[in-house]
Amino acid sequence: MSKIDDLIKENLLEDGTILLLRDKYIGIRGCMELATKEALKSVKQLIVPGNQILDEGLEALAESPHLENLELLNINHNDIGDDGAIALANSESLPKLKIVTMFGNVVGDTGAQAFANSPQSKKYVKLDLFKNQYTEIGYKALTESENLKNCEELEVYRD
Repeated sequence: MSKIDDLIKENLLEDGTILLLRDKYIGIRGCMELATKEALKSVKQLIVPGNQILDEGLEALAESPHLENLELLNINHNDIGDDGAIALANSESLPKLKIVTMFGNVVGDTGAQAFANSPQSKKYVKLDLFKNQYTEIGYKALTESENLKNCEELEVYRD
Protein backbone atom coordinates (compact mmCIF):
# COMPACT_ATOMS: atom_id res chain seq x y z
CA MET A 1 0.00 0.00 0.00
CA SER A 2 1.21 3.50 -0.77
CA LYS A 3 1.36 6.38 1.71
CA ILE A 4 -1.76 7.86 0.06
CA ASP A 5 -3.65 4.56 0.42
CA ASP A 6 -2.69 4.50 4.10
CA LEU A 7 -3.81 8.11 4.59
CA ILE A 8 -7.15 7.38 2.94
CA LYS A 9 -7.66 4.31 5.11
CA GLU A 10 -6.77 6.20 8.30
CA ASN A 11 -8.58 9.49 7.55
CA LEU A 12 -11.71 8.61 5.58
CA LEU A 13 -14.77 8.67 7.81
CA GLU A 14 -16.54 5.38 8.21
CA ASP A 15 -19.38 6.34 5.90
CA GLY A 16 -16.87 7.43 3.24
CA THR A 17 -18.18 10.98 2.86
CA ILE A 18 -15.41 13.03 4.51
CA LEU A 19 -11.68 12.73 3.91
CA LEU A 20 -9.67 14.85 6.34
CA LEU A 21 -6.03 15.26 5.33
CA ARG A 22 -5.08 18.44 7.20
CA ASP A 23 -1.31 19.04 7.35
CA LYS A 24 -0.29 15.61 6.05
CA TYR A 25 2.31 17.16 3.70
CA ILE A 26 1.31 15.04 0.74
CA GLY A 27 2.73 17.51 -1.78
CA ILE A 28 2.12 17.64 -5.50
CA ARG A 29 2.82 13.98 -6.25
CA GLY A 30 0.71 12.77 -3.34
CA CYS A 31 -2.18 14.93 -4.46
CA MET A 32 -1.84 13.72 -8.03
CA GLU A 33 -1.96 10.13 -6.76
CA LEU A 34 -4.91 10.96 -4.49
CA ALA A 35 -6.87 12.22 -7.50
CA THR A 36 -6.63 8.75 -9.09
CA LYS A 37 -8.16 6.85 -6.16
CA GLU A 38 -11.58 5.26 -6.60
CA ALA A 39 -12.10 5.57 -2.82
CA LEU A 40 -12.93 9.23 -3.53
CA LYS A 41 -16.17 8.33 -5.31
CA SER A 42 -18.23 8.63 -2.10
CA VAL A 43 -16.38 11.68 -0.74
CA LYS A 44 -18.53 14.79 -0.30
CA GLN A 45 -16.01 16.80 1.73
CA LEU A 46 -12.30 16.84 0.90
CA ILE A 47 -10.29 18.76 3.47
CA VAL A 48 -6.61 19.11 2.54
CA PRO A 49 -5.21 22.38 3.97
CA GLY A 50 -1.49 22.72 4.60
CA ASN A 51 -0.27 20.06 2.17
CA GLN A 52 1.81 22.02 -0.35
CA ILE A 53 -0.26 20.68 -3.25
CA LEU A 54 0.46 23.77 -5.37
CA ASP A 55 -1.19 24.36 -8.75
CA GLU A 56 -0.37 20.93 -10.12
CA GLY A 57 -2.06 19.13 -7.24
CA LEU A 58 -5.21 21.20 -7.55
CA GLU A 59 -5.24 20.68 -11.31
CA ALA A 60 -5.22 16.91 -10.69
CA LEU A 61 -8.11 17.18 -8.22
CA ALA A 62 -10.06 19.45 -10.57
CA GLU A 63 -9.86 16.83 -13.32
CA SER A 64 -10.29 13.73 -11.15
CA PRO A 65 -12.89 11.31 -12.50
CA HIS A 66 -13.59 10.17 -8.91
CA LEU A 67 -14.84 13.39 -7.30
CA GLU A 68 -18.23 13.69 -8.96
CA ASN A 69 -19.95 13.73 -5.53
CA LEU A 70 -17.67 16.36 -3.98
CA GLU A 71 -19.62 19.24 -2.41
CA LEU A 72 -16.95 20.90 -0.25
CA LEU A 73 -13.27 21.43 -1.04
CA ASN A 74 -10.96 22.98 1.56
CA ILE A 75 -7.56 23.74 0.03
CA ASN A 76 -6.44 26.50 2.40
CA HIS A 77 -2.71 27.22 2.77
CA ASN A 78 -1.41 25.18 -0.17
CA ASP A 79 0.56 27.78 -2.18
CA ILE A 80 -2.01 27.56 -4.99
CA GLY A 81 -1.77 30.30 -7.59
CA ASP A 82 -3.53 31.32 -10.76
CA ASP A 83 -3.06 28.08 -12.71
CA GLY A 84 -4.71 26.02 -9.97
CA ALA A 85 -7.52 28.55 -9.57
CA ILE A 86 -8.16 28.54 -13.32
CA ALA A 87 -8.28 24.72 -13.39
CA LEU A 88 -10.73 24.60 -10.50
CA ALA A 89 -12.87 27.47 -11.77
CA ASN A 90 -13.29 25.80 -15.16
CA SER A 91 -13.55 22.17 -14.04
CA GLU A 92 -16.55 20.25 -15.27
CA SER A 93 -15.48 17.16 -13.30
CA LEU A 94 -16.92 18.48 -10.03
CA PRO A 95 -20.63 18.94 -10.79
CA LYS A 96 -21.81 19.05 -7.16
CA LEU A 97 -19.09 21.34 -5.79
CA LYS A 98 -20.70 24.26 -4.01
CA ILE A 99 -18.28 25.24 -1.22
CA VAL A 100 -14.66 26.18 -1.98
CA THR A 101 -12.26 27.53 0.61
CA MET A 102 -8.89 28.71 -0.70
CA PHE A 103 -7.88 30.93 2.22
CA GLY A 104 -4.21 31.91 2.40
CA ASN A 105 -3.00 30.90 -1.05
CA VAL A 106 -1.32 32.99 -3.77
CA VAL A 107 -4.17 33.43 -6.25
CA GLY A 108 -3.72 36.64 -8.25
CA ASP A 109 -5.94 38.68 -10.53
CA THR A 110 -5.99 36.05 -13.30
CA GLY A 111 -7.22 33.34 -10.94
CA ALA A 112 -9.80 35.65 -9.36
CA GLN A 113 -11.06 36.61 -12.80
CA ALA A 114 -11.32 32.92 -13.73
CA PHE A 115 -13.77 32.36 -10.86
CA ALA A 116 -15.63 35.56 -11.75
CA ASN A 117 -15.98 34.57 -15.43
CA SER A 118 -16.68 30.85 -15.06
CA PRO A 119 -20.24 29.56 -15.45
CA GLN A 120 -19.21 26.84 -12.95
CA SER A 121 -19.18 29.55 -10.26
CA LYS A 122 -22.97 29.87 -10.46
CA LYS A 123 -23.36 26.78 -8.26
CA TYR A 124 -21.21 28.08 -5.39
CA VAL A 125 -22.88 28.94 -2.10
CA LYS A 126 -19.49 29.76 -0.57
CA LEU A 127 -16.24 30.87 -2.17
CA ASP A 128 -13.48 31.86 0.24
CA LEU A 129 -10.54 33.60 -1.41
CA PHE A 130 -9.54 35.57 1.71
CA LYS A 131 -5.82 36.38 2.03
CA ASN A 132 -4.73 35.72 -1.52
CA GLN A 133 -2.67 37.95 -3.83
CA TYR A 134 -5.20 39.53 -6.16
CA THR A 135 -5.39 43.31 -6.40
CA GLU A 136 -8.33 45.66 -6.81
CA ILE A 137 -8.76 44.22 -10.32
CA GLY A 138 -9.46 40.71 -9.01
CA TYR A 139 -11.54 42.03 -6.12
CA LYS A 140 -13.73 44.02 -8.50
CA ALA A 141 -14.12 41.05 -10.88
CA LEU A 142 -15.27 38.81 -8.01
CA THR A 143 -17.61 41.27 -6.35
CA GLU A 144 -19.24 42.37 -9.61
CA SER A 145 -19.49 38.91 -11.19
CA GLU A 146 -22.89 37.85 -12.49
CA ASN A 147 -21.79 34.22 -12.02
CA LEU A 148 -21.25 34.81 -8.29
CA LYS A 149 -24.32 36.94 -7.59
CA ASN A 150 -26.10 34.06 -5.83
CA CYS A 151 -23.07 33.05 -3.77
CA GLU A 152 -24.20 33.40 -0.15
CA GLU A 153 -20.68 33.71 1.30
CA LEU A 154 -18.14 35.41 -0.92
CA GLU A 155 -15.01 35.93 1.21
CA VAL A 156 -12.78 38.24 -0.79
CA TYR A 157 -11.14 40.56 1.70
CA ARG A 158 -7.48 41.14 1.08
CA ASP A 159 -6.21 42.24 4.51
